[in-house]
Amino acid sequence: MGSMMVRPMTARRWKPCPELRPFVEAYGVREAGFGTKQAYVPLPARRDCFLEFYLQGRYRIVTVATGAEHWAPRCVLVGPSTYRREDLRLSGSLQVFSIRFSPVGFRAMFGIPARLLRDRAVEAELVLGQEIVEIHEQLATVEPARWESVAERYLLKRIRFLDVSAESRIAGQAAAAMQRSRGMVSVAEVAAESALSTRHLERAFQEQVGVSPKVFGRLLRLDHALELAGSGSNWAEVASACGYFDQSHLVRDFRAMTGATPMEFAALRAAPPQS
Repeated sequence: MGSMMVRPMTARRWKPCPELRPFVEAYGVREAGFGTKQAYVPLPARRDCFLEFYLQGRYRIVTVATGAEHWAPRCVLVGPSTYRREDLRLSGSLQVFSIRFSPVGFRAMFGIPARLLRDRAVEAELVLGQEIVEIHEQLATVEPARWESVAERYLLKRIRFLDVSAESRIAGQAAAAMQRSRGMVSVAEVAAESALSTRHLERAFQEQVGVSPKVFGRLLRLDHALELAGSGSNWAEVASACGYFDQSHLVRDFRAMTGATPMEFAALRAAPPQS
């Protein structure tokens, strides 16, 4: 009977209004009903900073190093991650709304150095104050079709009098160039195009994006590899398509950022829900 109740995880992403696109990359909704089963979701390193609102159910967060578990906060602020630090255990009915910031969007909108969120996930209220609790309450009282309008009222208010710094613009342009190439343009090339020294670009990225440009490029290549990866993948072809020197380079980066080989991580991601 429990297996008949399982509703697989569905995910939708869409762009914000034009005024917010320099700061917000996408909104997202994830929904699932696991019935009496549960799913284990490994989380690789990832480049983005996002706000996540749990509107039905919550994730169990598993600390990879220790196996310790805790419930996710009702609203969580997650920074860029440089390694596989925490995984998810999913059960019951879930409904989650997320706001994913552009590489420089969080720093620009909230004035908080992105490096302070690197490899961290914190209760959003502790960083963003009571207002974010009120936004969560508003989301919880309206239909999902209105979540975007609640979020956009809040975000548009934040940018109304925003004066974006030159450093933010430069880091944003450099990050966009790296995203277009999926991490295959060199840091030296990006610095030269930005008319900056590599050291200056490094400082700007740490402050605005949360990681160095070199790490940002590695995370983009990993994203691309994960898009192409599957249990039957030709890993030499994936390595070539994603700008790795060779398959050994791909395996080293996977181990560093997912804690597993490409085949092992693909198998973890494909595992079905368990009773």
